[in-house]
Amino acid sequence: MNKFEYKGLSKDENLQLIYEVARLFVEERKNDKIIKGIYKWAKNNAKGCYNENGEENIYHQWIRRYIEKAAEKGFLVLGEFKEQKLSTKIRNHVRKAGVDVEDVLLHFAPDAETLLRQACLDFDKKLTDEVESISAGEEVIVGISGGHTMLEFTRTLHDIRKSMKWHKEISDRKKKSIVICSLTSGGSRENIRALSDTVAANIAEELKVKARGFLGPPLFKDKDAKDSFINDEEVQTHIQLVKKAKIILTSVGNVHDDTALTSQIINSINPNYLAELRRDNKYLGDILYNCYNGYNGDPIPLGPIRDRVFSVITCKELWEMVKSGTTCIVVAKGYEKGYNALRGVIVRRMASDIHMDVKCAQGLSDIAEGR
Repeated sequence: MNKFEYKGLSKDENLQLIYEVARLFVEERKNDKIIKGIYKWAKNNAKGCYNENGEENIYHQWIRRYIEKAAEKGFLVLGEFKEQKLSTKIRNHVRKAGVDVEDVLLHFAPDAETLLRQACLDFDKKLTDEVESISAGEEVIVGISGGHTMLEFTRTLHDIRKSMKWHKEISDRKKKSIVICSLTSGGSRENIRALSDTVAANIAEELKVKARGFLGPPLFKDKDAKDSFINDEEVQTHIQLVKKAKIILTSVGNVHDDTALTSQIINSINPNYLAELRRDNKYLGDILYNCYNGYNGDPIPLGPIRDRVFSVITCKELWEMVKSGTTCIVVAKGYEKGYNALRGVIVRRMASDIHMDVKCAQGLSDIAEGR
């Protein structure tokens, strides 16, 4: 034997090798470095198939085939190899809950940094594919929410710009067909950098496309004030534009967390009601200023304050949009969001793609097992 014999790998070794190729690829290593990395891996993990002079038999074409296999198995968005068991457990639970895993695609990352990079690459691919498929004169509406996770997403989008298909494949002419819209209105002054308007404007600037903001408060003094705002012609135009979104990019919140924007909004109106909500709902998530049961996804009306809080898209409208073909990418990190918010999003199919880090996945796994 004078080369590294891939055919001699056991099934488990072969699976680990596919993962290793994916890991190096996600880290944006060049093919030559991937070859060196794979050869080093083989020396430690596949000694029976390893030859010290066999590095020259690992070809770039072979790497491409293994990357395709890695994509099929979800390894391009997976963390450490041992975390495959965690993802398998979650997917099995999703099936038992009556949800087709092809309806809601779950993507896992080993840490928050990798999570954001992978979510950005997924958004890049989906947006590029969408724009390449439209006819002349068509517009693609992209809805963007606010929050600190989305603010971090924007920064990561800037950091990986050299790797994006968008900048390599989409012409300036086609970029004119994109409109980035903010999905929520208002927020507190200390969170101004993370407002939906700001995040949408930043992403639009990064992609060199048009942006449409949505200036307005998230809450009102009474129903009449809210209705007057909603019925404004310019506000109505924005609402209707958002509801035509082909792609939605958002995060979820844990309303048991005081720092969550929806928690802050409710608390500013009625602290006692926020305490009541938390007491009566063990799992309490929010998406786009809408509260829902984090376990089964049932919407939770905001009772005595519902006429004062404004949301562009309700939970019901969101899952109807996804059912009709809208791509909704949810980015979630941290154990508490996985535990309090994600199962409800999956069961109600309020997203087409969910990106989570391992801590978030552990939270989702624990709620699935009733812990």
